Amino acid sequence: MATEAPQRSQLSLRPLERDGFTARVLRSLTAFIQTADLKPGDRLPTERTLAAQLGVSRSTIREALQTWQAMGVVQIRKGSGTYLARDVRATSLHVPVTINLERQAVLDSLELRRAIETDAARLAARRGRSEDVERMRVALEEMEAAYAEHGFAIRQDRAFHEAMFTASRNPLYLQIFQQVINRISDAFNESRENPFVTEPYADESQPDHRRLYEAVACRDEAGAVAAVTRIIDFVESTLRHDE
Repeated sequence: MATEAPQRSQLSLRPLERDGFTARVLRSLTAFIQTADLKPGDRLPTERTLAAQLGVSRSTIREALQTWQAMGVVQIRKGSGTYLARDVRATSLHVPVTINLERQAVLDSLELRRAIETDAARLAARRGRSEDVERMRVALEEMEAAYAEHGFAIRQDRAFHEAMFTASRNPLYLQIFQQVINRISDAFNESRENPFVTEPYADESQPDHRRLYEAVACRDEAGAVAAVTRIIDFVESTLRHDE
């Protein structure tokens, strides 16, 4: 005889120790969602309820949920609440890499990006489908147009790299890249100190983005890896020069 599932109102979250807030919050929420058997479209408890049960501030809950929203795990609807947007499983990557926003930590993040993006470029050249190559082409043209008009193209640059990661056919690589870029972007967002909002950066990095696209389109794995390596080398040198 099947046992009755626990009522959602009876489910509770254990208070957390006050370290590693965001990652611990998301791990606890993942366990809660599984226990409560929440499905896409279901609403999560309120920020106030989650904060009280976990023993953390509402701002910590808000930050964690915003991280999930950026990853497409939840949808935050103003005035309505937070809704699950896709299935959550313990084996999936729903807890972000904890990254400090100090400059050295940004450089450390870049090492992680180098490790995953060089392999993603190789896989994109090997596995990329015609629609992936087309997506990269469109993103590249939008990036080049933004460079020509504004001298920088942060949003379009990100879209291009996300298209390349999509072409790799490894969704975990894309998720990690998005987390790393979100953290780096937070450090420089709308800042006069952002070294990437400059014409020299655009002039130097733009040709290698086209080389990356061409290598993926031609299934040139070595060429794709070389192009990504040059891009990341230049990003790193720009950050170090700006110290």
